[in-house]
Amino acid sequence: MSYEEFPHEITFQAYTKVSDGGGGYTFEWTDYLATEAFVCSVSSKELYQAAQTKNPINHDVFFPFIEGIKPDMRVKYGENILTIHSKPLDQGGQGEILLLKCSL
Repeated sequence: MSYEEFPHEITFQAYTKVSDGGGGYTFEWTDYLATEAFVCSVSSKELYQAAQTKNPINHDVFFPFIEGIKPDMRVKYGENILTIHSKPLDQGGQGEILLLKCSL
């Protein structure tokens, strides 16, 4: 994979149980895995179709094939947090690149 293919850095975050220091616990977003990616806005046609169905998807996130990424995680991209709205989709069926449909 070349830098040009995945020019961005993202961090997957999971909502996990964390000790509160007093014998109990709370849930909070914690970093799960950092990786290279390509983050882009969806096409205007796809954005229009999403609006028609009240579907909030407005970003595609492409990244190298990684096991363990789940739809209940989120993506930290710079100062932005992207909500995941799909399971990872194998692009081309080769087990090399995955796609997530996300919203800002």
